[in-house]
Amino acid sequence: MDVIFLDIDGVLATPLSDRLNALLRRTPFDQLFDPAALWQLRRLVRRTGAAVVLSSTWRDGLYIPECRPLTDNLYARLAANGTPICDATPMISSGGKGSEIAAWLARHPCRRFVILDDHDCFADVPALRSRWVPVPSATGLRAAQARRALQLLRGGPGGAP
Repeated sequence: MDVIFLDIDGVLATPLSDRLNALLRRTPFDQLFDPAALWQLRRLVRRTGAAVVLSSTWRDGLYIPECRPLTDNLYARLAANGTPICDATPMISSGGKGSEIAAWLARHPCRRFVILDDHDCFADVPALRSRWVPVPSATGLRAAQARRALQLLRGGPGGAP
């Protein structure tokens, strides 16, 4: 199994999606995500068969009732996009996102993986940095980042786990 660890803010929730949501008067509970970023994610999943694992703080809704409607909307939008979330990284009180991804990987061995995130959150597990595809938060996931993720998932140059 190949895996895409997905952050939301800055990757799918972008200035473009903010403008669309304001224009269409969407609430946080029925918000839309960046259509170009969703298209790139769908294309990447179709080309690789990778599973999507949520590594974003958006997974708080799985544990905090007040956040649940936000997370439900996210899961529904990604399922409708053809990129359903299959799992989420655990919440670990000591350590950062890198520790959470490492803990998920320890329980779910996978062939290859990439991390789509707008922040370098891997000081706690520097070995993961080679699997990180930096996504500019001003634009979100676009073709250049999708190509790099595809290269890593296919095991091309720099792609060996």
